[in-house]
Amino acid sequence: MKILKTATLNLLVLVGAATLNAQSSFYITGSTAYRLQTNTTILAMYDAAPAVQYGFTGGTLGGANQAIFVGNIGGVAINTFTSWTGSEAGIQAVAGPNTITANFLLPGTPVSTGGTPNAPAGTDPHHGDACMSDTFQSTSQFKNVFRTVTYAALSEASGTTAGHGSPVGVVAFKWCARNGAPFSNITSQQVRALYPSGKLPLALFTGNSADETKPVVALGRNPDSGTRLTSFAETGLGALTGVHQYQPRNSAGVVVAATTGTISQFQPWPAETINGVPVAAFNSGYSSGGDLSKAMDATVTDPVTIGATSYPGTDVTFVGYLGTGDADANLLNAGNPRQGVELSYNGVLLGNVGLDYGNVPVLIEGRYTFWGYEHLLYNAATIGTDQKSAADTLATHLFDGGSQILLSNMKVQRTSDGTVVTNSYATP
Repeated sequence: MKILKTATLNLLVLVGAATLNAQSSFYITGSTAYRLQTNTTILAMYDAAPAVQYGFTGGTLGGANQAIFVGNIGGVAINTFTSWTGSEAGIQAVAGPNTITANFLLPGTPVSTGGTPNAPAGTDPHHGDACMSDTFQSTSQFKNVFRTVTYAALSEASGTTAGHGSPVGVVAFKWCARNGAPFSNITSQQVRALYPSGKLPLALFTGNSADETKPVVALGRNPDSGTRLTSFAETGLGALTGVHQYQPRNSAGVVVAATTGTISQFQPWPAETINGVPVAAFNSGYSSGGDLSKAMDATVTDPVTIGATSYPGTDVTFVGYLGTGDADANLLNAGNPRQGVELSYNGVLLGNVGLDYGNVPVLIEGRYTFWGYEHLLYNAATIGTDQKSAADTLATHLFDGGSQILLSNMKVQRTSDGTVVTNSYATP
């Protein structure tokens, strides 16, 4: 009997393995700013029975940079793997040759119907089937031929909603400053002055002559970030313009990426190579908005150095650009003892911290212009049948209700990243 039970168990294991292997796998990468909406919408698009099982890095699915979902979509067994590396990195991984990959969770990552958190970061490389992007591919450097590599033209996921085959929604962003910042507004002209230089006198922001010796420091994302491209396109700096951004470090010289960190120095962001593309010193930044928002919430020592120059800690202000999810969760939440400052942009405050952005009048009526379209992109010539079906289903769910801001709510439009915002209804 024991032999029979063992044989039966082995048979069941083999059948289970065969079933897992028979499932298709759908790999999606891209925008970190939209990971909350995309992760939760992927979960919702799976069939109710059998119940989807999933696992993810970190403590919450919405904030997870990597996740795995196991179940059926429209009766088809498919495992979805997500890896949020930035919009530009996503476009590169989907439009480029198969040798360009992103790292995903391993297929054996623990999953459960309620979700299994704190998975170890995945190192399983795959060419992406689709990507989320905060920007149009036409804005990206990964189009046509870039650095001798040919990149395919990507298509918007078609979905099933009438009139779809366009962006799946709208994504909003915020300019923010550290706790105690003595100004509450930033203009596009100030951004165009600050980011090419890396720091400016505080007096340019306050109009107070006593602030002429106090610095405002530029923080930001690396060039793989769609948030960065949107920020620089919107302000007229230029989406792909090289900039000067500082790296916050602790006393040991380690980059600060947690709210519990302590910043004792700001140094030029070191030169690095990202996915085979060299990035000059000063021009890089954080790989995720989560890390940037947490660093902006860290403690600052007194004194603190910028380069080799020492300043009183309270004299130093720093500014960064963030997706609303990261800004609200890590920097602007009301219970934060070092709550940062959401800056008005060109005199208009988005506000609405932690709430629904889908019906904010200043946004949907066009006064607040720091936003872009969210895209779900794939290579229509090479994507597999099951993968295309999953991508189109995801696009439909996002378009119909899963996006941060629904396209159907917007009363305004723009033709590309950073272009003029115009009314989409008849001009009186």
